Amino acid sequence: MTDIRVVITGAGVIAPNAIGRKEFWKALEEGRSGIDEISYFDHSIFPSHLAGEVRNFDASLYMDAKTAKRVDRSTQFAIAATAMALEDAKLELTREIQEEAPVYIGTAMSGHISYIEQLRIYFTKGYKKVSPFAAVACFPDACSGQLSIFFKLNGPAQTICAGCAAGTNAVIEAYKSIKTGSARTAIAGGTDAPLSEEIYCAFCQSKVLSQKTEKTPSPFDATRDGIVISEGAAILVVESLSHALERNAPVLGEIIGYGETTDAYNMAGPEPTGIQRARAVKIALRSAGITPEEVDYVNAHGTGTVSNDSNETNVIKEVFGEHAYKLLVNSTKSMIGHTQGAAGALEIIACLLALNESIVHPTINYSGKDPECDLNYVPNQAVRRETKIAVSNSFAFGGKNSIIVLKKYEE
Repeated sequence: MTDIRVVITGAGVIAPNAIGRKEFWKALEEGRSGIDEISYFDHSIFPSHLAGEVRNFDASLYMDAKTAKRVDRSTQFAIAATAMALEDAKLELTREIQEEAPVYIGTAMSGHISYIEQLRIYFTKGYKKVSPFAAVACFPDACSGQLSIFFKLNGPAQTICAGCAAGTNAVIEAYKSIKTGSARTAIAGGTDAPLSEEIYCAFCQSKVLSQKTEKTPSPFDATRDGIVISEGAAILVVESLSHALERNAPVLGEIIGYGETTDAYNMAGPEPTGIQRARAVKIALRSAGITPEEVDYVNAHGTGTVSNDSNETNVIKEVFGEHAYKLLVNSTKSMIGHTQGAAGALEIIACLLALNESIVHPTINYSGKDPECDLNYVPNQAVRRETKIAVSNSFAFGGKNSIIVLKKYEE
C-alpha cells in the first residue's frame, strides 16, 4: 500500500448511554451505564431481563416522517449517526465528494425488526396489510443503500455482514479505499437494532445472555455470566490526511494498521487456544509497523462471557508478553452492552477519544478478580494517562477476528 496517511475526522454516535460523540465520551468517562430493564416487550417469561435500549432517540430530528416510516430502526440510527459525523467533520458534501465517497456499513441483524413486524402483520391481518416497503426495509443491504440515497452518495455502497466484527470491518474497508488512493473520503461504521422478543428469545436459548438483574455485563470480573444485547450505531468520516488538511478539518486520530483472521472452529464459542485471535493482532501490529511494546491501550472485545474474557486475556498475554501487564485494557461493552454490528465502530470511537483526552474509560461492574483474568482492566474508575497507540479488538460469532490499530494524530 502507498504512504497515504488515513485519518478520522468525524464521528456520530447513538448508544444506549448517550447520543452524540461528546455526550458519549462524557458517559464513558463517568462510567455511566445504558443498561436497564427491557421496556420494548414483555420479558417476564425469559431468564434474562436487561438490554441496552436507546430510549431517547427521535428520528424526526434527522429525517422526514416518510423516510422514517419506510426504513428499519437500524437504518434510522445510521442516517442520524451519519448526519452527526458529517457535522462533526465539518464536511460539506460537494458534488465531487458525493460522486467519489464510498459507503461501508457493518451490521449483524439490520432489517430483522422490520421483517418480524411485517411477519406479524401477515399472520394476523393478511398479506394485503403488509407494507409495500417491507422487502426493501428488511434487507440487511438496505442500510447502505438508504444512506447513499439520503445523502446522494454515488460511490460504491456496501454492507459488511460479519456479526459483531462488522463495524470494525467496515472501517477497515474505508481505510483500504483511502490507503490505495481509490477515494479521498469515505463513510463507514456499524448499526443494529435487534431488540425484539423473538431475537431476544433466540439469544436466551443460546445461553449467552447474562441473567443478573443489575451491574451487568461485568467483563473480566469473577462473577461475569454473559452478554447484554443492545442497539446502537456509530459512523465515522474517514479521509486521507492531505484531504483533511486541505479543508482544515479536525482530526480525531489516525488509522495505522489492521488484521483479520477466522478461527474456522465454532459458530458460537472462541477457539480455545486463541491462536487465530492472536494472529490477527500480530498481523495488525505488523501492518502498522510497530512493536507490541509501543501499544499503550487495548479496547477489548470484552463481552462479559466466561469463555471470551479468559480467552481474550490469554491472547493479549500471548501477543504482548510481559508488556501486557503494563497495558490499560478496558471494555466499552460494560456500559453499553453488545450492540452487535455497531460494537466495533463504537469501540473505535472510544479509542480515539481516549487518545485525544489522555483518559481511558473504566470497565464498570467490576467487583472481584478472576485468576484467569489478571490484567489491568481499568476497574470502575477512569484512568488519566497519555496514550499514543491503541488497539481495538473485535471477535465475532463464527470466529471472525478483526483488529484495528489507531494512533494519536501528530503532524
